[in-house]
Amino acid sequence: MWWFSILVLLYNSSFIFSQSLPLLLLVSFNGFRWDYPKLYGPLGNFSRLEQRGVHAHSMIPTFTTATYPNHYTLITGLYEEIHGLISDHMYDPKTNQTFQAGETTANQWWPFKTIWTLNEQMNGARSGVINWPQGFISTSKYEPYKKDRSFKDTIDLMLSWFNDQDRPINFGAMYFPEPDLTGRRTGPYSSNMKATIKQCDEYLGYLLNEIDKDIRLKTKLHLIITSDHGMEQINATDRPMYLEDFVNINKLKAFGTETVLNIFVNQPNDINSILQNLTQIPHSNTYKKENLPVRYHYKTNSRIGDLIIIVEPGYELHRQSFRICEDGGTRVDLNTIHGNSGYDNQIDSMKTIFYASGPELKENFTLSKSINLNNVDIFPLMCLILNIEKCSLSNGTLSHIQPFLNDPSKLSSLNGKETEKLHDGPMGLVIYLLVLVSFVLILIMAVAWSAVSFRNASAMARAAHPDAATIAEQNQYKFTQINDLKLHPSIGDDNL
Repeated sequence: MWWFSILVLLYNSSFIFSQSLPLLLLVSFNGFRWDYPKLYGPLGNFSRLEQRGVHAHSMIPTFTTATYPNHYTLITGLYEEIHGLISDHMYDPKTNQTFQAGETTANQWWPFKTIWTLNEQMNGARSGVINWPQGFISTSKYEPYKKDRSFKDTIDLMLSWFNDQDRPINFGAMYFPEPDLTGRRTGPYSSNMKATIKQCDEYLGYLLNEIDKDIRLKTKLHLIITSDHGMEQINATDRPMYLEDFVNINKLKAFGTETVLNIFVNQPNDINSILQNLTQIPHSNTYKKENLPVRYHYKTNSRIGDLIIIVEPGYELHRQSFRICEDGGTRVDLNTIHGNSGYDNQIDSMKTIFYASGPELKENFTLSKSINLNNVDIFPLMCLILNIEKCSLSNGTLSHIQPFLNDPSKLSSLNGKETEKLHDGPMGLVIYLLVLVSFVLILIMAVAWSAVSFRNASAMARAAHPDAATIAEQNQYKFTQINDLKLHPSIGDDNL
């Protein structure tokens, strides 16, 4: 049964190789405002994570500050005008198709490589995703969003993937819909929100405790806790505003949320008159696309309208055609709406959280308030942690994440020469030699065994050959280079 021993050796070498890969878990709490730990603290487990790792005073999301666009930014490092997911509800004039968050699943809306895709392109690396707000995700392990899946069950499933004996993952991403749901129902300053934040702290505590029970995860796993946006209290709920009260809706198409609307004008000659009407909407600003402030990074995509209405914080602009009341009418009952996001990404209420820990990161470190951490910066940080030396082009700024690192010089690997082969380095060399010796042994034993049984030797050779071919193929991946300042002009609307 010598051949069984060889197979066991091969299996163990493969498992050892998978254990040598960097480990990272990305967790998103939807709608977790940056100051909730102060408003509803002390939060013991968030403080615990802060002490064992790094923390930012706040993190700035992309504009618009909506769920689907910002979750796509987190995993691509791109502004919304670049990756094209510019709203939770949007229109593509090129294809004449409409996107609606939670309903649309076609892959055409998510065209760029994500952090989990880049991770899986490394030899032996696997990614797992649970509940992420996106269409179908092609990774080694995937579970779509289920409303009734508890946070505890999500944690247990994710950690079991990291410890899978056959196909362990080294990168995981999971999403939880709170405290966003509570914020929209009762507002960010309610007693319900206080209870929800305390519950989120308990969820984090459970995650940390489960990680600490596993010595490998405790010592090797990097953990990032973040969110997509903050939450703003809604004012004037007894005086709702409707788009139809200010403009002839038959002259345009409107897509977006209650806080940012993209207006596509049917006839170009009507754009100035429609703009004049829209400027009469209280508590809002309307821009022509080309006149939007540059800081929004929200003008170079065809899915952005001819005119953009941006509502002031605390207010909403509704559409009679978009919401239908329970009594069949077309007026919105704002008694059920007390919080929202989607406002200017620079205001405090839209900023969110960032905590991280792991062997590559400092302990008990808080980023200086003089550095504005943006969510586009998280992508290159994850590339560094996962040893993806040549990630896709990104809007992230490396100098923003440099203070987090135990060894800031590692940033040079993201801008260096072509990606080295996976097996470079002492540990990689040991594993490579182990696998090589295993195959040599198989070859020798196969030749020896051929004197006794030609059939068994032939079967052995056929079994061994595909593995060698696979290993050779998997060492050919090359990646494009990160840009520390801005994207190359060729990456933009035409690529969507």
